Amino acid sequence: MTAQRMAPRPDDLGREQTPGSGSGAEPVSLVERDFLQRDLHRQLESVRDTGEGRLAVITGLAGMGKSAMLEWIKRTALAEGFAALHVVGYDLEKVRVYGLVKRLFRDLYKLDDEAQRNRLGEWYGILGPIFGMSPRQPEESPDTENVRSGLDAVLRGYVKERAPLIMVIDDAHWSDPSSLIWLTQLAMRIRDFPILIVLSYRPDEHEPALEEPLRALDAIAGEMCARLMEITLDGTTTMIRRRFPGRQIDPEFAEHCHRSCGGQPQTVRELLRYIEVNGIEPTAAALPVHGVDMEQHAAKAYARSHFKKRFDRLAPDSRRVALAAAILTPHVTMERAAELAGLTRAATVVAAADLYQQEILTDVEDTRTAWGFTHPLVRLAVYRHCFEPVERCDMHAQAARMLREEHFSAQTAATHVLKVFDREDRWAANIAVEAARECLASGVPEAGVTYLEHVLKELAPKDMRARIHYNIGRAHFVNNPPASLEPLRNALAESGEPGVDELRTNIVVELGRSLAFCGQLPKSLELLQGEIDITPVNKRQRLYADLFMWAAFWEDDINFASRAHDLQRLTVRLNTQNATSRTNCSMFALVAWYGVLTGRRLQTTTKFARAALGPEAPNKERPGFSWVEDGWGFEIPMVLTLTFIYCDLFKEAKELLERGMAELRDNGRQRAHLSYGHAFRAMLYYRMGHLKEAREQARIGLEMARKLGEDTPSQWYAAGVLIQTLIAQGDLEEAERVAVLIGFDDPVKADLTTRVLPVPAIVLAELRIAQGRHAEVVQPLTELGERLRARGMDNPAWCPWGLLLAEALDAKGPQHNKKLAKEVAKQAVARADTFYAPVAAGQAKRVAGIVEDNVDAQQALWDAAVALEGVGAQYEYAKALLAYGDRLRKDGHKPDAIGELERARDTAMACGAIPVQMRAAEMVEALAGATALPPVDHGRADEAAEWANEYAGGYSPYGIPHRGEARPDPDGDRSDTWPFPEGPTRRPELE
Repeated sequence: MTAQRMAPRPDDLGREQTPGSGSGAEPVSLVERDFLQRDLHRQLESVRDTGEGRLAVITGLAGMGKSAMLEWIKRTALAEGFAALHVVGYDLEKVRVYGLVKRLFRDLYKLDDEAQRNRLGEWYGILGPIFGMSPRQPEESPDTENVRSGLDAVLRGYVKERAPLIMVIDDAHWSDPSSLIWLTQLAMRIRDFPILIVLSYRPDEHEPALEEPLRALDAIAGEMCARLMEITLDGTTTMIRRRFPGRQIDPEFAEHCHRSCGGQPQTVRELLRYIEVNGIEPTAAALPVHGVDMEQHAAKAYARSHFKKRFDRLAPDSRRVALAAAILTPHVTMERAAELAGLTRAATVVAAADLYQQEILTDVEDTRTAWGFTHPLVRLAVYRHCFEPVERCDMHAQAARMLREEHFSAQTAATHVLKVFDREDRWAANIAVEAARECLASGVPEAGVTYLEHVLKELAPKDMRARIHYNIGRAHFVNNPPASLEPLRNALAESGEPGVDELRTNIVVELGRSLAFCGQLPKSLELLQGEIDITPVNKRQRLYADLFMWAAFWEDDINFASRAHDLQRLTVRLNTQNATSRTNCSMFALVAWYGVLTGRRLQTTTKFARAALGPEAPNKERPGFSWVEDGWGFEIPMVLTLTFIYCDLFKEAKELLERGMAELRDNGRQRAHLSYGHAFRAMLYYRMGHLKEAREQARIGLEMARKLGEDTPSQWYAAGVLIQTLIAQGDLEEAERVAVLIGFDDPVKADLTTRVLPVPAIVLAELRIAQGRHAEVVQPLTELGERLRARGMDNPAWCPWGLLLAEALDAKGPQHNKKLAKEVAKQAVARADTFYAPVAAGQAKRVAGIVEDNVDAQQALWDAAVALEGVGAQYEYAKALLAYGDRLRKDGHKPDAIGELERARDTAMACGAIPVQMRAAEMVEALAGATALPPVDHGRADEAAEWANEYAGGYSPYGIPHRGEARPDPDGDRSDTWPFPEGPTRRPELE
């Protein structure tokens, strides 16, 4: 079945359902609206002459003539060369996400598949599922702002083809919130488009969710926000004369009609219909006989007591067609009405003609207006007063199936399901689930809860309840994770057996994810571990993947070492050469990330990281890792990106990150997910020494995160790298401001149970050291180091606590302890050398050489510079060159010192690292005229025995041997013993 056939039908095949502006075949001319007509026409002329858009808002109670006014301005615009987009809100459809907008752009459905793709362009991936043009519904919700941007692009397509435009939105009080919010945002920029928007609504009948956008529209419209008032006695008289042309109209009769109707045009029309049907003469003499009845009819024309009597006088077929039309609006056609009413088409045509004569429906043959009710008040009277409750439920249930069979959207069918009560209906329950998925795909997942809670209460069979609860939880999770916990727990309680019911596994995974996002990581891990314990061995892989993923983010996981050992043993049998399943690739990514956290050898870590990208093709490329795959979050691609960054594989990190961010944008996940993406991009740029770009990306990520709320975790990622970048650029004042804004200086806020990178304590320590406040960081860094070492996750590549502690201890002040600083620095060198990543090794040797502060430190500083040369980490390279040049300067080697310092200055200048640049420049200037010693002999490795002992195996990395041979790789086999003192947790699948 093609995507085009799968697409929901336009909501108005045929003509848009528009309330007629009068009774009978001919629309009634407007009465006493000439001032508003003049103003609207001036707005029309202004748009045509200037190309700048305008907004007009018309309000008024039901029956005041809003629809007639909008019909007039639409026809006037069409006559003057405008193209028209026209839509009407309906009370039964106000829950359908973007329902109003989709009917506004209904002619898109008339295009074939290729034309739809071309029309939506780059927004097809987002808008295709929303409009029902793509059969695939994404698992994750697109970002709302991205959806609205896509709708803007669709409108620009209309403008390009058809400008100038008039956009008519009638009965906006029955709009769905998502549509009206988009229209409001469009109205704020309306002068950028050659469009006149004319919108009407009843101020007394809208939902609370529409209050704010309607108020905003009123404010934007300004003087063109008009409230229709009651017509005068003269206006009522004019309407009477038009209804009874050529007849004597007594003033007393006209005055009685006006007083009875209160000046409401629709009530006047209904009263005149009553007068005509009952043969009442429009004279004063008729009032003593009929005056009271006329007054009561005007007051109660649409009340049950009066309208039901009028309805019961209709022929049986006419009543059935009227009921069918009331149910089907706004999708009523002759064929659908006939099917729902259970009549032949011929009988339906006869009944429709009768209803036209009775001024209930408009003329089916009149193509100037749509076939439907003469006024919304008439339709509501039929719907509310003329059904038996069971009959109405049955017709809604039948209408839902009818529309779905015609390929309308699940939401369209589900609006009818909402009106079905107190019966078991599996089909209706499934439609509600589909409708909820459509809401998720539309970026408004919470709207789907309305459908799901209704069927859960009224329609769902017992064996579907777990599935309904599960989907309610998923709908809540996107914007309110805490609200997802209860429905997901209910779903788990009603699910099937572990390992047998696939839904149960999905529920556990989703509940674990919700707990993690709610800051309850221990409970998340407890849940997953408990489910693993009762799940058959061959069904545990997905549960293990989530368990290890969330455990990697738990800051206080005392079982980390044992868990890491279990992960290694789980993956030891997996083939890294041709893994294709998402679960296996995810496990490889997690093995690599655990390798970074623990400082496992770089070669083994990067082997697993690359294996996570899929099997290598002959051209050396790998399939890659999707960030938006159904059923998976983006957390594992996130840790894989971090793995590449901390392993100094900048090319791989950039490729994975750029492709992931493009996927996120294409699928509409703009703010929440992309805030992480920009933060990671900033981390990559910072690591590479592109400080200007890092600052820009960190700012973008922080702004996105802050818009989502003060508790958004991604703000810590973005703010952390932003502070580091500001320190590197020398902007300490701004760095302090950001630190205070986010809460890095607040122990309560910064004591997160979730692991954040860069580590908040490290970021604050870097800032305090840059500010000269060294004593403040000794205790926090010591405690952090003890905690990490106890858990077996002490790797300076991702958490250089030891390097910062050594710097702090080496500085002047009450905390000064030269001996301890040397010891801490040497231990950091050993750990960095074990991991064997260039940047980590270079950083460690630079700090150790600075702390050593004697001639023996030259070798370590030279090693640092060589380790970082050509790696691509220019900021760290500049600092290493500065430290090495400074050491040479202190040792009196002027030519060498000048050369290294000039390189440090130029490298720092290219990075934008102003403090390093200025310090190097000052040293170069100070060296002018100094007495020089002989050039340095870098073959002094044997003299630095103390340093050699700190290197694992006695070797310095990157081709700098201390014993004259290349460093061996004892970690070449992936089944090496995990470096933890604790034994592994024994499980059947780990044997």
